[in-house]
Amino acid sequence: MGRKGRVSGQILTFCSLLLCSCAIDTEEDIRDVYVRFDAGRMMTRAIDPDEELISDISLMIFDETGAAEDCFWLSGGERECTARLIMDKEYTFCACANFGYQVYADHIDELEEITFHMAYPDEYREGIPMYSMEKIRITEKPEVTLNLKRLMAKISLKIDRSRLDEDVEMHVRSVRIGNCPRMVNVFTESRVRGGDDCFPAGFTRGALEASGLNINTSKGLSEEISLYMLENMQGEIPYPITSDSDKVFDRDDPMREKCSYIEMEMDYISDQMYSQYKGLIYRFYLGEDRNSLDVERNCHYHITVTPENDGLSDDGWRVDKSDLTEFGPPAIMGYPSSYIRGDIGDRIHIWCEYSPWNAPFDVGISYMEDDKAEGIYDYEIDEDGRGAVLTLTGPGRGLIYMEAGDPINDAALFIIEVNLP
Repeated sequence: MGRKGRVSGQILTFCSLLLCSCAIDTEEDIRDVYVRFDAGRMMTRAIDPDEELISDISLMIFDETGAAEDCFWLSGGERECTARLIMDKEYTFCACANFGYQVYADHIDELEEITFHMAYPDEYREGIPMYSMEKIRITEKPEVTLNLKRLMAKISLKIDRSRLDEDVEMHVRSVRIGNCPRMVNVFTESRVRGGDDCFPAGFTRGALEASGLNINTSKGLSEEISLYMLENMQGEIPYPITSDSDKVFDRDDPMREKCSYIEMEMDYISDQMYSQYKGLIYRFYLGEDRNSLDVERNCHYHITVTPENDGLSDDGWRVDKSDLTEFGPPAIMGYPSSYIRGDIGDRIHIWCEYSPWNAPFDVGISYMEDDKAEGIYDYEIDEDGRGAVLTLTGPGRGLIYMEAGDPINDAALFIIEVNLP
């Protein structure tokens, strides 16, 4: 073999060795990377739903060019997987949890198009929807922990009744979120664009679930209840406001249908007014402060509603008192009449109507007991406590006072005569 041939053979042998060396190095650089998921405790634990519940996870891993490197689908509550990745390379790990289906993208740019839709406002029995997006360089310790963030905000409410007048009672029937979003952009900031993006009636706590707002813990402060909603970032109010009562929009303002708010319906009663069918309604827009309209994902907002005096100081949209009815002048009247004659065996119904109907009332049981002991009649008190059915049992004359307290401070007198000549 000539010199030229020997040199060529050496070059080929060197290149072969180099290629083998590169193949061996590359193989050694690929490792099994252990990936685990943590729901964290950004929000406090709730009874319903379990804020840390994870039912399913879609994991997408993108390389430094943004191309999809690998994807995983974990179901049945799994929180870990193993990916084979190259050491000392940077990857973008993107996860979607509790969507109920697998999410996939060929390129990282497609993440902007991924949205999560809810069929109804509290559709998360399998867990609150969550996501994660983190850039991580694979190092000598091939372990990755992805912190999942909730796509919903938690809104916790209390009522402070300590500033109400003594004659005022406000009992919460229900609480709901108005302009509650139907969908959320998963990997970009999300906001409602118009009324069609919202549920007609948002997340709601009914009478039983809202009962904590009617339980006083101390000094007029109620227990706390929580509601949940998808992110709705509407920014700052475009004009200066000086009080919470100014945080409201005119009927023709487009922001009225975009910004999320709380609506609280209550039974109301005072010496002057009472609610009937619709009840007294309090409404207020949400946000992290007076000037903000943002309701941000994975945040916990604490709100204390503090009505003052008669609780009716605001008019219009914020405090809707259109269903309240005024009491007439204080009065009490006994029915069917104040003087009743009957025979043994007759059953007679006597009762009172009075205004205001929330005044303290004594149906006169002590008087009835005395007449019963005399053998004149037996009695059964009405379910509403405002009257009684008398069963006449013997001759004699009975007397009953049914008395109403403040502000009526009067009584109805009933005289009952049985088989008297």
